[in-house]
Amino acid sequence: MRNTWLILQREYLERVRTKGFILFTVLMPLFIAGIIVGPAKLMSRKSSAVHSIVVVASSQALADEVKQQLDNPILSGSDDFDDKQPPKYSVSTSLDTSAAGQKALFDRVDRGELEGYIWLDDQAVKDRKVSYKTREASDFMQNVSIRTAVTAALVQQKLASHGIGNEEIEQLQKPLDVETVRIDKGRESKSGSVAMVMLPFLLMMMIYITVIVYGVAVMRSVLEEKNSRVMEVMLSSVTAKELMAGKILGVGAVGLTQILIWVALGMVASTPAAIAAKPYLAQLQIAPAVFACFPIFFLLGFILYSCMYAAVGAMVNSEEEAQQLQWPVMLPIIACSAFAMEAIRHPNSQLTFLLSEFPLTSPILMFVRVVVQQPPLWQILLSIGLLLVTIYGAVALCSRIYRVGILMYGKRPTLPEILKWIKYA
Repeated sequence: MRNTWLILQREYLERVRTKGFILFTVLMPLFIAGIIVGPAKLMSRKSSAVHSIVVVASSQALADEVKQQLDNPILSGSDDFDDKQPPKYSVSTSLDTSAAGQKALFDRVDRGELEGYIWLDDQAVKDRKVSYKTREASDFMQNVSIRTAVTAALVQQKLASHGIGNEEIEQLQKPLDVETVRIDKGRESKSGSVAMVMLPFLLMMMIYITVIVYGVAVMRSVLEEKNSRVMEVMLSSVTAKELMAGKILGVGAVGLTQILIWVALGMVASTPAAIAAKPYLAQLQIAPAVFACFPIFFLLGFILYSCMYAAVGAMVNSEEEAQQLQWPVMLPIIACSAFAMEAIRHPNSQLTFLLSEFPLTSPILMFVRVVVQQPPLWQILLSIGLLLVTIYGAVALCSRIYRVGILMYGKRPTLPEILKWIKYA
C-alpha cells in the first residue's frame, strides 16, 4: 500500500505542475464558454438586421395580413426563438402573380436588390405549398418566422370568413405557456424542459471528456515509461499491480482536481448571472443524490477504463499501435453519448435500465438517470455493486497483461499471446 501511495503522489505532482495541465484547466472553460456564448451572440446580431421582402398574393387582404403578421408577430412568445426576438422585416406587397412579375422579383433577388419574396397565388394557397425564395435559405430562424406568419395569416382569414372577430382570433393564435411539473415521490417540482435536458447532458459530458482524456493519459504514461525502460527499474522495487494502481489513482486524482477547479471557476464566474436568474435556477430542483453520485460514478468509471487503457499501453510499443487498440475501449463510452438522450427522455424504460446497470455504460447512464429522475435506491446500489465487481475482475485481468506486457518489446502481441500472458502471469 505504501508503494502505491508513493507512485500516486509522484503521478499527481508531476502532472499538476506541468504547463499543459495549467493551460488545459484555464482554456477548457473558455473554450466551452465560447461554444455556448459565441453562436448565441452571432444569432442575436443577425436577428437585429432588417430583412427586405415582398409578399405576392392574389388578394390585397391576404398580402396585408401576412405583412401585419411579419411586422407585429405573435411569435414573440414562441419557443422557436431563444432570445424572444424574431427577425425584423421591411415588407412590401404586390398583386402581380403573373410569370413576368415572378421573373422580375427573381432577378431582383439574384442581383441582391431584394432579400426574398413570398409567393401566395391562389394555386399555392389551395395546394398548401407556399414558397419563399431567397438568397439566404439556410437562415432557419427566418424560415420559421415566415412559415408561422403565413400560417397565422391564412388561419386568421379563414376564421374571419366564419364571422369570428379579430380580438377572438388574436386570443386563439397566442402561444400557450405550458408549465412542466414533475411528480416524484409524492411531490411536485417545477422544471423547465430545456434545463432538464441541458443539466444532465453537461454533467455527462464532464464525466465523458475527463474519463477519455485521463484514461488516454494513463495509457501514454505507461507507454512512455515502457519505451524509456524506466519500468524495468521501477519493477525492482514494486509489484506490477502496485505500479498500475498508483498510476491509475494518481491520474484520477488529477482529473478530479481539474473538475473541482472548473466547478469553482464556474461558480465564481456565474454568480452575477445566477443572482439575476435565481427564479429560474430554483426550478432545477437538483437532488442531493446528484452531488453524492457524481464523485462515486466518476471515480469508479475512471478506474474501470483506466485499467483497460493501462493494459493497452503495456501491450503496444508505439503511439500508432496505441491509437489502433484503444478503439475497443472507447466504444462503450461513445455508446453512452448515443444513448444519453434516450436516458434523458425515458429514464425508466427497459433499455435505459439495462444500460444503466451494465458496468461499461453505467458510470455515465446511471448518473444521467439520477439527475433526470432518481431511480430506486436498490438500482443505484446494484449499479455500484456491479461496477465494483467488474473493477475487481478488470484489475486482476489487466494487471496480468500489464505485468508481462510492460517488459515485452518488438512486435505487437496477437490475441493468443495475450491469452497466454493472462494464463501464466
